[in-house]
Amino acid sequence: MDITILGKTSIKLKGKRVSFIVDPAKDILKTSADAVILLNGQKDIDTSRVTDSRIIINGAGGYEIGGVKISGTTTDKGTLYKISMEDILVIVGRSAETKADGFNACQIAIVNTENDFNESFVTPLEPRLVVLYGEKKTESAKALGAESISSVTKITITKDKLPEKMEIVVLG
Repeated sequence: MDITILGKTSIKLKGKRVSFIVDPAKDILKTSADAVILLNGQKDIDTSRVTDSRIIINGAGGYEIGGVKISGTTTDKGTLYKISMEDILVIVGRSAETKADGFNACQIAIVNTENDFNESFVTPLEPRLVVLYGEKKTESAKALGAESISSVTKITITKDKLPEKMEIVVLG
């Protein structure tokens, strides 16, 4: 699975068979994906930046695209999504103030840090990889205990390459 930063608040999740754009903003280049995932319906979202999209996922509920199961739940900061892709459980969302039912653990937590970051939201998920992006990504990484912080534009991960202990990656 590839996780790529496209713009300040937009990322792409790409598996072997399907790809998703999370919060496509006006500042990204046109890109192809199977579906669009919206975290909270921001005003600068521009779904026309995504070509070949079959569905826009916006809100609580269960979805399946190309064999990838997605479930969404509403939190105080928008919608939180659990995505099961390539035998990896990924949670994508904004740092919520409350713990969401059924969102107890994951292998990868991808968090948009545009708003205030709440590390007590991430740590109970026990992710082996935390991917941070957004305006407050560096401060959020420090809050989680990251000592050396360097930004990358893309990370490629497979289930057998997941770290043993929690690692923090900053996209930017």
